[in-house]
Amino acid sequence: MSERKNKIILPLDFHEQSMIALNQTRSIAKFMNAEIIILYIIESTDLISAMFRKNEQDRIIRDEVKKKLEVLAAATSEKFGLPVSIRIEKGKVYEQILMVAEEVNARFIIMGKNDVDEGFKKFIGSNTTHVISRARCPVITIKGKEHNLGVKNIVLPLDLTKKTREKVFNAISFGLHYNSAIWMVSVLTGGISMMRSRIYAKMKRAKSMIEENGVPCNIKLFKKTDIPDYELVIKYALDIDADLIMIMTHQESNWRDHYIGTFAHEIINRSDIPVMTMTPSIPVKGRKVVKTFVDPFGIFGKKNKS
Repeated sequence: MSERKNKIILPLDFHEQSMIALNQTRSIAKFMNAEIIILYIIESTDLISAMFRKNEQDRIIRDEVKKKLEVLAAATSEKFGLPVSIRIEKGKVYEQILMVAEEVNARFIIMGKNDVDEGFKKFIGSNTTHVISRARCPVITIKGKEHNLGVKNIVLPLDLTKKTREKVFNAISFGLHYNSAIWMVSVLTGGISMMRSRIYAKMKRAKSMIEENGVPCNIKLFKKTDIPDYELVIKYALDIDADLIMIMTHQESNWRDHYIGTFAHEIINRSDIPVMTMTPSIPVKGRKVVKTFVDPFGIFGKKNKS
């Protein structure tokens, strides 16, 4: 089976949530004609424990894990006609995920999020935070138990930051690829009327851009209330039967310095709908902006060639 250009990293620990993430990964990989790389990480122990741990024990663990992964990869490949490879690495979970993703130039990282501290330790906490903050490709986190296959409805929260255009182009790329509708949503700040607000004007411009590219788009602007913004967005996503919420981390001066704001953090942790988190791409002297941030499926490049 020939090697695919597109690659999706799936960290897997055999717990329920990572197996649910595998189902979603199959769907996206099928659409993208992508290779799935199932990544198992043997967490490194502290120095004292390592001194008493024999190499034979490591070999036994690795051999057992490899057997299970090979069976899973073969079954997935045979059933869905997708190339599936496996990787076993040892070290800190988030460091190994980021290392492999960068090594293979991954299009996506898809991660299952456990509700409790099991499998990958504090998976909702430090590992996910580190991966989302530092990954150079979009990260999709899967928390809920039941998900639609495919992406028919995308919720796109907008704010007044400068990265709206990047968010919109990612959404358009997904919308064209999956034949999706985009549902933009935001919350007014203060008591200004909707028609006079800057965010409404911004949403209208974004809507025009999306529809000009052939993707259906809707706008929803909530009045400011005592209900937190993230709760309004999650409820709205549930009401329209959304398949994906697209958000973006904030950016500091250096391309590796990003942080997950309160709104994004709450969406990632509380939403049972898959969440795609994008790290802003910035021009660095002597280096081009990473293309997959603004065109994850290569759609606009194809248009330009035609």
